[in-house]
Amino acid sequence: MLHSAKMLFLAVAVFAVSNAASAADQPIRLVVPYPPGGAADQITRLVTSDASKFLKTTIVIDNKPGAAGIIAAETVARSAPDGKTLLVGSNAPLVINSAIYEKLPYDPARDFVPVAGLGKTPLMLSVRAELPVKSVKDLVALGKGQPGKLTMGSASSGNITHLAGENASSKLGVKVTHVPFAGSAPAIVSLIGGNIDLIYDALPSSMQQARANRIHALAILDTNRFPLLPDVPTMHELGYSGTEASAWFGVVAPAGTPAAPIAAMNKAINDALRNPELVEKLRAIGAQPMPGSPASFGEFINEERARWIPVAKSLNVKAD
Repeated sequence: MLHSAKMLFLAVAVFAVSNAASAADQPIRLVVPYPPGGAADQITRLVTSDASKFLKTTIVIDNKPGAAGIIAAETVARSAPDGKTLLVGSNAPLVINSAIYEKLPYDPARDFVPVAGLGKTPLMLSVRAELPVKSVKDLVALGKGQPGKLTMGSASSGNITHLAGENASSKLGVKVTHVPFAGSAPAIVSLIGGNIDLIYDALPSSMQQARANRIHALAILDTNRFPLLPDVPTMHELGYSGTEASAWFGVVAPAGTPAAPIAAMNKAINDALRNPELVEKLRAIGAQPMPGSPASFGEFINEERARWIPVAKSLNVKAD
């Protein structure tokens, strides 16, 4: 009887150790709320390629676009809080959605905990190459002469490309018609094809197209010019302050995730962001790293909420 009990104890112990080892070997699933090719996807893949080496664990990118990040956010919010399923959070799912949707299937503040920032990039105002404008001044004149006729694309309703675009257009005094897409990449393709007139988009998905003259860049939504686009003025220097906007991306985990996997992922991401080669790759696509602790990333998200939620409400921006 004693022998049988010992054998049962050993079997349970071996099973527990085996399960723990199996869990440790599981890849980490990083859910990206946007399709491949956009700023979120490019920045995430660059950073996690290095971070996975420091973590010594495979990181699988799972693109789940749609509904301004709601589909991806809900998926992760309902996942087991074991550190194996994480969300690439951004302006829309973590900040803006709470202001423009009457009801969400998740709570941005309650259902997630911050892990680490990845990167951010300023937005740029660009127009289709055939539009008869050469400057922001020309765009304002054209828009005021034909209110509502200019079509403004975005990466989706509620995306920062939507809200920042509405905000900047209001300060320009130009009424635009919003056309949402399922990500920046298809929106830029539509702009190149002449199907929409303008877009306020992140640099990773728009800068190379502007440099190739497939679209025409008019202004950067920042206080400083971007080094790789030295001839493109900022909205700030053109006299339109309060239009500054950036798309940012960082990792969050389901609420209740233990501190250990959060700390491990944070360290791996920060180690990656200290790599000069990675920093150069990010800058080459128009992004800059966002290193820091989980707490500092959480503070950043709260600051974004304090800024953009009142803007969305004052402009009465709603999901299309």
